[in-house]
Amino acid sequence: MVKLPEEAQEMLNNEFCSKEKPLIWIATVDDGNPHLAPVCFVKVIDSDKLLIAVNFASKTMKNIQKDSKVAIGSAKYYDGYMIKGTGKIIKEGSHFEEVKNMVKERFGEKIKPQAALLVEIEEIYSLKPKPGSKRIA
Repeated sequence: MVKLPEEAQEMLNNEFCSKEKPLIWIATVDDGNPHLAPVCFVKVIDSDKLLIAVNFASKTMKNIQKDSKVAIGSAKYYDGYMIKGTGKIIKEGSHFEEVKNMVKERFGEKIKPQAALLVEIEEIYSLKPKPGSKRIA
């Protein structure tokens, strides 16, 4: 089990889509073609999983249903993290209810999530510019 360091948890945790937090990007692949999409409602769970609301990212959701491997990145000037893991699309149950509540808290009834994405973290990389390996877990 790979655990996110505290600094990475602080950077990635953005349950209510605060504009004060760095934007988070998720990368997927469809038949060898890379796809990149911004995501906003992200919650760190037990320091080894990310729960993400899928609001408008239909292509991302379809790609994960075909091939569950994902990469997630977020950075502020000279500091950031890339997470690699396995994603699972969830359309019912407690995780889906949780993302619906996260989005509702911020936007009321204007936006309704299509699904929740639960990412099991497998690798963590530092994005700080430095020589050598940047894998930290």
